[in-house]
Amino acid sequence: MNKKCKELLRKNNDREKKLLKSNNEIYTDMIVYLRGSDMTMYNQELVREDLIQMILDGQDRGEDIQKVMGCNYKEVCDEIIENMPKRTKTQKLCDIIESYLSYIWIIGFITIIKFLISGLANGENTIVLPISVGDIINMLIIIIAANLIVNYIIKNSFKNKKENKIISFIKLWLLFMLLLSLAIANAYFLDTTLVTIPLITAIIIVGAIFITQKLISNYIL
Repeated sequence: MNKKCKELLRKNNDREKKLLKSNNEIYTDMIVYLRGSDMTMYNQELVREDLIQMILDGQDRGEDIQKVMGCNYKEVCDEIIENMPKRTKTQKLCDIIESYLSYIWIIGFITIIKFLISGLANGENTIVLPISVGDIINMLIIIIAANLIVNYIIKNSFKNKKENKIISFIKLWLLFMLLLSLAIANAYFLDTTLVTIPLITAIIIVGAIFITQKLISNYIL
């Protein structure tokens, strides 16, 4: 995100610490839901700033968030989303590219570190980095799973019954265990080397992806 958005984000993070615990859970659900909207990050932070101020003003009057916002928090969020400007096609494309570049450089960094630790521990050659079929599949699994989990959390943000939250946790835990099992199986059975890359080249590629992602985040979004 750009400098202006970062500053507003920092300000909101500081101010939301003043929210009472009794108000914070519903406020968090509302913010999570808004994160899945078609607003830009900066507009999301503007909305967040207004919500924090409304809740803090209510606290000063001795009112809780239900008194301030009403009972249908999802309806309030939907009304806000409807009245805020939507992202342009260029902004949507940049968001997608920035997200996927983030996934790729993080996975690449972890892969390089894991390779170096394993190579040094076993006394193996660490000059060339082998990329197997399983590595590629695991990267795709992680990217798809991350998007599914985020979307699931957003869509279920207003399920505030305790039993629903327990069920949601169990579902996410089972999904995590399934994906972990698939990743381990892929690494073990699909270990055929697809391509080998000099380690220094892999580091340069990951570094270039990291820089590109930061440039998009800081200067375009």
